[in-house]
Amino acid sequence: MKKRNDSLRLVVFILILFSLSGLGPSEEHHSVPLDGSYLYDDNPVEASSAPVPEEPIKEAVIHWREEFEIDGKPQVAYFLELNLENPNLEVFPVLSQDRIFGFEFLSEMNLRYEAAATVNAGFNHAYGQPSGLVVQNGRIISGSSGYGRNLLIKDQKAWFLNSSIKTWIQQGEEKLPVDRVNPYPQDRGILIFTPEFGPANRIEGKSTTCIVENNKVVSSEIVSGETDIPDNGYLIVDLRTDNSPLLSFIPGNEVKLSWEGEAEQGYQCSGSLVENGVNTAGENDPWAGSLGIPTPRTAVGIKDASTLIFLVVDGRQPGYSVGVTGKQLADILISVGVTEAALLDGGASSQMIISGETVNRPSTGKERLLASAFIIMEQTDDNSLFRNP
Repeated sequence: MKKRNDSLRLVVFILILFSLSGLGPSEEHHSVPLDGSYLYDDNPVEASSAPVPEEPIKEAVIHWREEFEIDGKPQVAYFLELNLENPNLEVFPVLSQDRIFGFEFLSEMNLRYEAAATVNAGFNHAYGQPSGLVVQNGRIISGSSGYGRNLLIKDQKAWFLNSSIKTWIQQGEEKLPVDRVNPYPQDRGILIFTPEFGPANRIEGKSTTCIVENNKVVSSEIVSGETDIPDNGYLIVDLRTDNSPLLSFIPGNEVKLSWEGEAEQGYQCSGSLVENGVNTAGENDPWAGSLGIPTPRTAVGIKDASTLIFLVVDGRQPGYSVGVTGKQLADILISVGVTEAALLDGGASSQMIISGETVNRPSTGKERLLASAFIIMEQTDDNSLFRNP
């Protein structure tokens, strides 16, 4: 009996070994992700059909302040990171008093738009005229001047274009290049005048003038002196009165004012700071002057296709923040992941407003009159806009 029992135990033991080693018959097991959202289930279909929670929408705006030293000197920087993919976010350029001419405090622009945040923009000509391209909500207000990087935004994406942006008028199959948009003083070529220019085009002498309302030609004829600009359209003007191509524009025909890229928002900044993640800041800038002098500076950069960064560095205030050079400004942008960037106006113009309050310290201790700005708006249920990282 003992030998029989021992033999039985041996058979059972051998069967167990076969089972554990996988040499015996077995069922195929399916792998199931065990990430805390599932319980083990032999049915892979049921496991994979479990509902996956939706990812929360990335916050529209993150704002933060940093204090650090460069070459032993104190610096204070203010960052504004914008997620263009957030449907509640809007960012667009504005002009002082929403006109080509004039100046305005940043706080007044911020209040007029009831903005969540506002940052000073770029440089300007005399009388407050923008130094280059301005496209606001799909409307071109100022044409590209040829210098500086053009920041463009469309379909929740941002990019820079280094070359001049071409503009044209199209009537049917005919495309007529536009030379200037809202120029002053008057210039030769095909000119566009929008309501932002003022009540009239201020043209002296004779010109061929085409009036456009609601994207249709109202009239095209030779006129003497200035012409009123329609509120719901624009003027196309040619100082030539002989053989002007505008004389072929027929009343009632549809016309379209277009520009390269057809961006929803566009703004011509100054010189390049970062390209492909590399510091490209020079020693001098045609608008900003010397970039080798530490001073307050403002810049705009692209972190990825849908993330904009605005940066303001205070300066000219020993013991608090001395300011940065162009190369140092670019290095700061690169340190937070910016791959493309351009210079905006600096000095006493550098200013950032958040929730109605100026967060940085302008170098003169007060606001400076400006010609343009970037407006940031966001609609939220709880009115909470910013998060500190």
